[in-house]
Amino acid sequence: MIARARTYWTAAVDACGRGAVLRLEVLQVLAGLLEGAVLALVIPLVEVLAGSDDVTIPWIGWHLPAVAAVGLLAGAVALRALVQWGAAVSASDVRLRTTDSLRLSALEGVLRAEWTYVARQRRSDIVQATTTEIERVDSAIALFLHMGVDVLVMVATALVGIAISPLIGCLASLSLLVVVVVGRRSVRRSTELGIEWSERNALFGATVTDSLSSLRLIRAHDAADEWARLLRGAAREGRRVERRYIESTAGLQAAIGMLGVVVALALVLVGRALGLSVAQLITLAVVATRLLTIARSLLQQAQAFAHFSPSLDAVRRISSETREHAEARGAGAGPADAPPPAISLRAVTAGYADPPVLRDLDLDVPAGALVAVVGPSGAGKSTLLDVLLGLLPPSAGAVTADGVEIADRVAWRARLGYVPQQTVLIPGTVRENLTWSAGRPTTDEDLWEALEAACVAHVVRRLPDGLDTVLHDFTQLSGGEQQRLCIARALARRPSVLVLDEATSALDRATERDVVLRLRRSGTTLVMATHREAVVGVSDHVVDLTRRDL
Repeated sequence: MIARARTYWTAAVDACGRGAVLRLEVLQVLAGLLEGAVLALVIPLVEVLAGSDDVTIPWIGWHLPAVAAVGLLAGAVALRALVQWGAAVSASDVRLRTTDSLRLSALEGVLRAEWTYVARQRRSDIVQATTTEIERVDSAIALFLHMGVDVLVMVATALVGIAISPLIGCLASLSLLVVVVVGRRSVRRSTELGIEWSERNALFGATVTDSLSSLRLIRAHDAADEWARLLRGAAREGRRVERRYIESTAGLQAAIGMLGVVVALALVLVGRALGLSVAQLITLAVVATRLLTIARSLLQQAQAFAHFSPSLDAVRRISSETREHAEARGAGAGPADAPPPAISLRAVTAGYADPPVLRDLDLDVPAGALVAVVGPSGAGKSTLLDVLLGLLPPSAGAVTADGVEIADRVAWRARLGYVPQQTVLIPGTVRENLTWSAGRPTTDEDLWEALEAACVAHVVRRLPDGLDTVLHDFTQLSGGEQQRLCIARALARRPSVLVLDEATSALDRATERDVVLRLRRSGTTLVMATHREAVVGVSDHVVDLTRRDL
């Protein structure tokens, strides 16, 4: 557990800076000292209540009138409250900044990783790590910071007990050591169950993701009952792990609670036998009870921290792996508004599996031409597009633009526009959907020009607020209109090469022909993977991936 606590401390320093974490630690130390000071002032307070007009402040030895002693206690309580407030605010800031840093590091790593790595990852694992697992990390950080305060308060309380009676104070501290020894096994067990819970949670997330992705198939095959059974099974396994965690921790907590009452009474009886005053006995009872209460709380927090802390491994694994697979970034973004290039593939072999779907492929895409890529599913159309997009580097062969091999794939993609088969719209306005991937400042004129080229400008003009219409419900647009809006988004980049993957599949023949002809008039190099005869019929070149003589 100490190693995991050190890992969380390091994560906080990395996210917030050593100064912010040290400032929090100073506030926590002050809060612990003030807690001990307030507790020590209970003795003169009891003496005042017993009728004393003049009291002695423990340790310091000051002799103060009763009113001054009460004022000193009130001042200490007020100062403690102020320091506790500052520590709580600082702890919240450290916790939130740390969890945000971990979450964003993982997500930004995914966004910048090589496509070949990202394509192999299960999407649900990334979602789970950056949502549910990061929430558990947030809870672990809160527990870690709170445990630090409780440890300091416990030390200060123990020192007050030792000051009252060295023998009884040491006996009380010894009882805390017994609690620590007894609780170690439970803490280790909590860590093991935390790791198992993360694994079960990942399985449940994968099941949910797969079921939503397959919802149309599930309904078409009337398989809802079977998928519901799978979901119930995955949820049941998660509940089983949590139940074992509660069983492991609750029994020990109950036993320590009972033991604490017995120990507190025993220490008070020992103090009475040693001849301590009533004020000292009352304070000693408060100290003993408080010590064991804090010890019990600390053990409970340690168990919860041990249970939650493995979630950090899942989040950091993504960050670590994505750093290892970060895509090399070139010096520039490529020439703006560059003329359409002639693209050539020579002896290209590429694929996501073994054997690769593309082998020794030769292909020429003339500048400004429309090239249709055809072939049955599995023939390699999407793989070829990924090679052209610079997402999938060939395992053999070369890809050139105007006779120069494409070495800087990031700069190359700055010259491209891409429209995927699946329509991707974000919650937001039409303008935001057109500009989020533009990669350059755009004017309204630019956007309307792109909308006109995609044959969807008339649709946007009919919307209540035009470009600023919020697409909070995507049913505002038909499937074909959404697809054309995605084409307009790619055109807003002013690409010299436009790559489309079945990007007109939702359009009727007339609209599809109109869109393709307008794209051709732009002079952009067009590469379209398609099954549509209307596109093939107006293409300059057709690449049939079922043929082996390419």
